[in-house]
Amino acid sequence: MKDQVACSIRTACFMIFAVMIAACSRQRDSNTTTAESNQYETLRRDMAAILIQNEDSTFVVLDSLESADSYPVCVINLIRGNIYGQLMRLRFAEFYLRKAICQELHDEWPRGYYMGIYNLGLSLQERSNLEEALKVAKAGCEEAEKESDPSLKIWETSLQYIIGGCQLKLKQLNEGDKTMQRCYSQLMERAVADTTHASIEQVGTMSTNIALDYYNHYREAAMPWIERAEKALDLLAEHNKRSQQPSNEPVMRVKLQMIKAVIYVTDNQTDKAEDAYRAVMASPFAEHPILLSDRLVYLEKTNQWDAAADIVLEYADFNEDLDLEDYTMENLSYLAESYNIYEKAGKKDEAAKIARQMAHIVDSVRLYQDKNDAAELAVIYDTQGKEQQIAEQQMRLSRARVLALAVSIIALTIFFVIFTIVRHRAAKRLAKVNAAKERMEGELSIARDIQMSMVPSVFPNVDGIDMYASMTPAKEVGGDLYNFLRKGDKLYFCIGDVSGKGVPASLFMTLATRGFLVLASSGIKPAEIATRMNAELSENNEMGMFVTMFICMYDLKQGRLEYCNAGHNPPIIGNAGHNPPIIGNADGKYAFLDVKEANAPIGLWPDLEYVGEEMILPSGSMMLLYTDGLNEAENGQQEQYGEDSIIQLMTSHAFQSSRDIIETLKANTDLFRDGAEQNDDLTMLAFRVTSL
Repeated sequence: MKDQVACSIRTACFMIFAVMIAACSRQRDSNTTTAESNQYETLRRDMAAILIQNEDSTFVVLDSLESADSYPVCVINLIRGNIYGQLMRLRFAEFYLRKAICQELHDEWPRGYYMGIYNLGLSLQERSNLEEALKVAKAGCEEAEKESDPSLKIWETSLQYIIGGCQLKLKQLNEGDKTMQRCYSQLMERAVADTTHASIEQVGTMSTNIALDYYNHYREAAMPWIERAEKALDLLAEHNKRSQQPSNEPVMRVKLQMIKAVIYVTDNQTDKAEDAYRAVMASPFAEHPILLSDRLVYLEKTNQWDAAADIVLEYADFNEDLDLEDYTMENLSYLAESYNIYEKAGKKDEAAKIARQMAHIVDSVRLYQDKNDAAELAVIYDTQGKEQQIAEQQMRLSRARVLALAVSIIALTIFFVIFTIVRHRAAKRLAKVNAAKERMEGELSIARDIQMSMVPSVFPNVDGIDMYASMTPAKEVGGDLYNFLRKGDKLYFCIGDVSGKGVPASLFMTLATRGFLVLASSGIKPAEIATRMNAELSENNEMGMFVTMFICMYDLKQGRLEYCNAGHNPPIIGNAGHNPPIIGNADGKYAFLDVKEANAPIGLWPDLEYVGEEMILPSGSMMLLYTDGLNEAENGQQEQYGEDSIIQLMTSHAFQSSRDIIETLKANTDLFRDGAEQNDDLTMLAFRVTSL
């Protein structure tokens, strides 16, 4: 059962890593966000996508890129190390991460440098090499503390977490407590200074994992940290309520409730333990795998052996026909714990079956794992040996060249001939690489033209309606969309923002656009369009992509607007000049629409029923739909344009048309960025009712 707890800790640690990477990718600085580092971030994401499909293909691609000198070797080794870490092949991960972490990597890709230090410390901690993990994390922490770039200094907090976790495991309780206190203080300070979703998500996730570390290594001091984590999750929940962002906050909250139940029952606080456990079982996440080990611990401590046996029967897969490589010492330990549960529950047949299985395979599994470990180490040593042979061979060649230069003009001539041939071959290889790069850029340019052709540039010519829209992708291709369709007296229009960027987002955007047009042509309501699109896009969506959308249907005769918000930013509305004001704020100017039904983004969960709303848009009214590339546009100091700036600009201008609104906002955000790279796709759609 301890192995199951360790597995939960491992999962939690990698959750922190995911949040940290997301947070780092949101931070931009004009001195560090170079074309090369952006290229490396793209390579890392592409390799992660390939890994999902085929593990072997990932390493083949990396080997090819290294052979072609397409990227620095340190960058290739960093990505290799990260991938081996995800696959839990930790010795390989440590081997390549150590090779990657160097001054060249810091100069080329600063965020990648600290990512490598963090992953190396995490891997060493996972393998209980705690002294070495402390050494690596402390050195990296000292470096991060000296950085002037805020996007690099935040790694100090993550490395402090590794240091604190190692100290707790080493029973250095006073030092570990001080380190975790410092880590928590830095998290809360950052939450005040940086209110982006990535920052608040990091506060909730890392606070939860600190509590889990105390629960597993210093349980008598865990309860105050659980309470701190719950406060951090309250902060995250409030932020998610405002920003309507998807989050794992509910699962983390139930996890904390479950470990509170275990602590209470350990301390003989029976009533509190039962209340906490009932709260867990009443939640929609009661059957979540992350709770499995703690539920079994609780049931064992309360002598509920039948219930524990039911959990083992539901989740375990004891197949006597499995090959030896399908077993490890960890799941053998779990078999032993399951045997104990079955025996206490009186399930003799199941207990006997597991006992026979364990007796049959335990020695063979130990031998298999020893051989597997030896083979893994042999590969590493063999790689090191080959590198040493290459270095020695290069040294001998260098000496031979010096001798040849001193001995004869003939040798010098031969040397220059060889050098010329090698340089010529290198030039040809470089030309091939450049040609492939130009071909790829050309194909992306074509893809951009195709994508831009899918969004309309000619807008509906309808009496009394003035509509205009604009889309500016942050990369060659993007994931934003807008479109419209007239169906009799109904005018449908929408805007959307697909998760992620680049080619995957553009493909998902194509599916969403086509789905909207097909369903709108059938004349159904916006909420029904969202429901049917969700059913189609969530089917076989293994990549977990989704799109937020705001879908509208305007009745050209009655002036009634029906709409459905699927997790998107609420639009801005107003009817300046209308007396008395009907919508907007008190003076009839501009305000955010009070959306009652936010709904979920489209594509995440099947079988959702989306809820729509409606309102009257009288003559003189205006609605602005936009994606977060507008309000989250950043300048060189990572300051965001913000929603208040949008309202202020619109209030202070007398716009002549929808196009005037869009072009003024776009020009103002360009001025705000002041040369900083566009950080997200920017799409806007303005809709004005000039007369009914």
